Amino acid sequence: MKRCKLILPILLFFTHLMAQEEVACVPDTTLQDSSFIVHPLPLNEGVGGLAEFPACVNEPYELVFTLLVPDSINNNGLLIDVSSASIETTGAIVGLPEGVNYFCNPPNCIFSDTLAGCIVLKGTPTSNNPPGEYELVISGVAQFGPLPFPVTFPGILAPGSYALTLQEEGACEGTSTSVNYLAEQITLSNTPNPVQYQTNIEMTSLMEGDVQFKVFDNAGKEVHARNIRLNFGYNTLQFDASSLNNGMYFYTISDGRAMIYEKMVVENN
Repeated sequence: MKRCKLILPILLFFTHLMAQEEVACVPDTTLQDSSFIVHPLPLNEGVGGLAEFPACVNEPYELVFTLLVPDSINNNGLLIDVSSASIETTGAIVGLPEGVNYFCNPPNCIFSDTLAGCIVLKGTPTSNNPPGEYELVISGVAQFGPLPFPVTFPGILAPGSYALTLQEEGACEGTSTSVNYLAEQITLSNTPNPVQYQTNIEMTSLMEGDVQFKVFDNAGKEVHARNIRLNFGYNTLQFDASSLNNGMYFYTISDGRAMIYEKMVVENN
């Protein structure tokens, strides 16, 4: 009986760790102070859309939408409070090619007005899909004060269209199929990981320029930010984690248009 009592907490602990690892995406925090509700925006009058991010048959695909829920919206001069927006965890995005699904951060797909969230389209389009344009529609609910209100993207809040281009197998070779094109320019890691007090952020870059380095806790709260200069080749940055609580963290590199991230675990004594 004592053995069972010991095993149960251990199983719960490792289950919690595995759940922490399962983070679908990280929102682009460079948009936090912008007027965007969703990014990329639907294609409208030549702006926005998904034309830069085609998918190909039988090739892995990933596309991240960042969602920013405003505190309020202006309806003919009347400010209406917005507390949250949400979509169902399944079936809320219609028009996806077979083999591609969506996942949210937070996992319950309920986005508050205090933190940026994200939805990732992820998967491998199967050969059952004919190449062409796939019109996507995201359906959800916005909480205006005590009242739920159905919303769609594209729709009244963000008009236009989301046309995902599916190309033939092999046509995507040498092109980016992800909003996070920085992943093709920068490799990111940290040593040691897990982290005890200090860690080195290591970046190998094919580009040169100023970028922003940020660290977030597992709830998406920013705990550190600084601007750094990337040079061609190997770059290193020492990060002091001594003031952080134990747990999972995410660190990001952004050039203001795209973002990449990695995970680290802090285990301070």
